[in-house]
Amino acid sequence: MSSAWMRLALAILGVGLAWGARGEIVIDRTRIIYPATSEQVTVNLTNEADSPRLVQVWIDAGDPRARPEDSDVPFTVTPPILRMDAGQGQALRVAYHGAAAQSDVEQVYWLNVLGIRPAADTSHALQLAFRSRIKLFLRPPLSPGRAEAAAQGLQWRVLKDVTLQVQNPSAYHVSLASVVLGIEGRQYRNDDPPMLAPRSSAIVTLHGAPGSGPGEARVHFTTLDDHGHARNHEAPLSPQ
Repeated sequence: MSSAWMRLALAILGVGLAWGARGEIVIDRTRIIYPATSEQVTVNLTNEADSPRLVQVWIDAGDPRARPEDSDVPFTVTPPILRMDAGQGQALRVAYHGAAAQSDVEQVYWLNVLGIRPAADTSHALQLAFRSRIKLFLRPPLSPGRAEAAAQGLQWRVLKDVTLQVQNPSAYHVSLASVVLGIEGRQYRNDDPPMLAPRSSAIVTLHGAPGSGPGEARVHFTTLDDHGHARNHEAPLSPQ
């Protein structure tokens, strides 16, 4: 293995890793929707840095610390390792190898793109690496309902004075971006709510939220759709 590739392998282990850096290797979307019956999905990368980058790509099942060689997922991504010159684009082919009907609910995985600047001085073993990580939603053909309708089906209720419980009865993930409870002319909010898994519930803590309040209290929330666009919604509170 060349010294440059060795530096890349060491960076993947987490030494000198920079999370969430801007620029560098840019992915053409913020999430991937993969129909389980598709042969493959194409994702495009662009090197927006001013010099070449070595790039490694892999998919994990949710552990951000999982190394590429330890990832056990029903996907392959081609090419897994590449070199990109400044301004160059590259198409990735993501292929699913699992059973199309193994589940009737949507599953989530993560696509990782790690870029590292090649070093002219080969005596150094470590280089600063920049990683991007986006969600990959595996959507089986038998999922009931429509993904775009899942947000409207959320059920909200106040548990106690600082928390809401939200129930997602759908077969799809719902990516919450913000939650606001409006009551008696005041707002109580959370700008970092959790993503809701299919057929699950979650607790959303609000800053200074009151009790259950009057019946006209409503929840205003924002979700991200399949294209990463923000969508605004409004829903009443469910009875206690």
